[in-house]
Amino acid sequence: MSAPKSVLMLTASFYPHIGGTERQALELSKKLVKDGWRVLVATRRLHGLPHTDSVEGVEVRRLFAPFSGLPNSLCFLVSSFVFLIARRADYEVIHVHLASSPALAACLAGKMLRRRVVVKIGGGRGIGEIAVSRKTFWGRLKLRLLAWFGPQLTVVDESLLAELRAGGLENLPCAVVPNGVDCEVFSPSSAEQKPVLRMNLGILGSKPVFLFAGRLAREKLLGPFLSVWAKSQARNKAVLVIAGEGPLQKELKEQVMSLGLYSSVLFAGACRDMPSLYRAADVFVLPSVAEGLSNAMLESMACGLAVMSTSEGGAAGVLGGGEAGILFHPEDEVAINSALDRFISEPGLSRIMGEAARRVVERQYSIAQVSDRMKQIYSSGA
Repeated sequence: MSAPKSVLMLTASFYPHIGGTERQALELSKKLVKDGWRVLVATRRLHGLPHTDSVEGVEVRRLFAPFSGLPNSLCFLVSSFVFLIARRADYEVIHVHLASSPALAACLAGKMLRRRVVVKIGGGRGIGEIAVSRKTFWGRLKLRLLAWFGPQLTVVDESLLAELRAGGLENLPCAVVPNGVDCEVFSPSSAEQKPVLRMNLGILGSKPVFLFAGRLAREKLLGPFLSVWAKSQARNKAVLVIAGEGPLQKELKEQVMSLGLYSSVLFAGACRDMPSLYRAADVFVLPSVAEGLSNAMLESMACGLAVMSTSEGGAAGVLGGGEAGILFHPEDEVAINSALDRFISEPGLSRIMGEAARRVVERQYSIAQVSDRMKQIYSSGA
């Protein structure tokens, strides 16, 4: 049997909704298309978006999924199964992004049609989809069915292997495949570009710029980080840019005002031009209680930023040597303050670490390398 050259990407959400999962699904799809593959994306239908679409050369079909909550999930599961059967001539492999309800539809269709099924497990240790699924009856049932179907699994970091054991999926074939970055799109700024990019954000002068980019949610621990920022010399000698939206947005803005940090903390909101945002900064900040393998962190590294990150999750594997960034426990205020102080007191440190970060991404986390690894898995598994 010849190697496959067509794949159906099944994902609960897709562009223009852009989170980590959606970004990786899009980037992998684009690279496969560029390499001559046929890629078809099936996703949930959203109001105001066409049912049939093309996103940067990738064919997209948005499937019927009305209502909300459990009824929405069940409708999308059924719609996915019907679509997989109806379009069986258009793909040789099914790649499911996250083990949500459509994964069961993919597994059933895969068994019926004798198609390889690959399921990407997402989330950080202790807060990811396996941990969440274990808390409900329907979630535990889903995990049992996945274990019975036996698809090929992938995880972005070895730290998530413990999640599989806890969820009863330890006997399934599993490959560690990191998230990938387009190193041409995400690249360092020139010395001339950076002041202009900062000015566009309203930042004047040459103060070090720290950047957080992601969902403003409780698990990101931005509130405790701001409390440390308020006590550190960074308060007066640096700028913190917080990019993104989420349920804690109002609370974080109120915290900034109550701590008197309005002159050193800037809320940039949702940003469509992430490369320019990264290039305006010096250090990427990731204080989360747990992470899988942060897309934003890898993108920032590709743009030449140093990193100060939680040691929980995938960042430890990326930054373990310490050349590209500084790790800290998310609840260790002393370590966080020490990292901030070090970047401020050693002006050349962020540049040296940023150059090392770019090399790390080029060597291990380019989308080209990830695409090649996925092609191997599509063909023969882990």
